[in-house]
Amino acid sequence: MTKAKSNVMTDFGAPIIVLVLICAIMSGLLALTNNITAPIIEEAERRANEAARLEVLPAADGFEELKAEGLPAAVTGVYKASNGAGYTFSITAEGYGGKNTLKMAVGIDADGKITGTKVLSQSETPGLGAKIVTDASFSAQFPGKDASYVSDIKNIDTISGATRSSNFYRLALTYAFEAFDLVKEAA
Repeated sequence: MTKAKSNVMTDFGAPIIVLVLICAIMSGLLALTNNITAPIIEEAERRANEAARLEVLPAADGFEELKAEGLPAAVTGVYKASNGAGYTFSITAEGYGGKNTLKMAVGIDADGKITGTKVLSQSETPGLGAKIVTDASFSAQFPGKDASYVSDIKNIDTISGATRSSNFYRLALTYAFEAFDLVKEAA
């Protein structure tokens, strides 16, 4: 019986080189896929945000983006209705799941009353905190309310088992009202 000679290069080096090549090719393909899909995803997100703005401020006929100084950090976008019906605010706030777990759109009319709210995405606990999206009676309590209503935590009917998520939602609304006060003064 003859024993085959062991070669370090073929036993260890070749598999490593093959794995490195596979990783490099796959990384290149993923980068190519990202470059192709990024504009499509951006456009879909832009359309979804536009639809959300129209949903939370239905009296608007169009929007123009406003740039304002001193906005709360959670306010990522401010849009004024072209016809003066009010403003919409894009909010990215902290939730029970941590930073940036609650993204929503809030509409406030020219008189300072909420016209609508819409959660765009959330990372709250499924079955509990996620009820801020699925429980229609929770979000239905806000339209027609002003800053003084939202700022008093006693006014809010929280969701049982999801009190913290409900409070984060309310806090996001207070950020919208802070931004509303700033842009209303600037106008």
